[in-house]
Amino acid sequence: MEYIEFANRMIQDLKREFEEVRLDERERIYIGSKFTNASLPLSVMYRECQKVGYKKNLQNYIKIISDILNCYKFKLNLNNTFPFIKSKDFGVDTNHNFIKEDLFCNLSLFYVVDMGEVFRFVLYDDLENANIDLKVLKNESMKNLNKIINLLSRLDDKHHIYSLRFNSDFGATLFLTEHIQQQIRKKIGKDIIFCMPSCNSFICTSYDERTLNTNLYILRQLINEDEDINKISEKIYRRDAHGNYSIVN
Repeated sequence: MEYIEFANRMIQDLKREFEEVRLDERERIYIGSKFTNASLPLSVMYRECQKVGYKKNLQNYIKIISDILNCYKFKLNLNNTFPFIKSKDFGVDTNHNFIKEDLFCNLSLFYVVDMGEVFRFVLYDDLENANIDLKVLKNESMKNLNKIINLLSRLDDKHHIYSLRFNSDFGATLFLTEHIQQQIRKKIGKDIIFCMPSCNSFICTSYDERTLNTNLYILRQLINEDEDINKISEKIYRRDAHGNYSIVN
């Protein structure tokens, strides 16, 4: 079986078993449920298919995926919890009581458990089952986030627009960390515009009337070109020198 045929057949068969199945830009099969998701490398699945046959391979991966998506039956481990920025309307069509709080504009702050191949959003029930206070969850999650180091680097020599140097699933949320805030103040200033098109993307520049239209155009282009499936927002935001947030576009 050729690779393309395998990919198409596997996706169609998995769609019969799971709510959301698609192939992302990194050649990984994304499988989503109401409150969590898994991402598996298609090339590895194909190699295993060549060894054990398609039917056995499909059965194996249905079990693997089911086990991952059923990981909600667990005891909350604060060593792997993190804050996570998403759109305010994320999860509104489900009955799951996600822990979330308003952040700014149309964004909210959720909490997730990093389980390797999958992020699991934390529920209020999880706190009750583990006998953990909400303040403890927030504090420990922020401590974990602050351990992730990244750098703001200019996109090119012509424009003073910055993005994260290293790819990270927590890229947008790193905006909340003190070390990224320090870099923003040092490299860009106090009055900024920025966007978070997806979970691994944060792009920022200064708010300057002289270059505003050009910078807004570039940011919109970068938002449109972002292919990550874990979207956050298509908006461009401003945080002024007094710390007030607004939507620019």
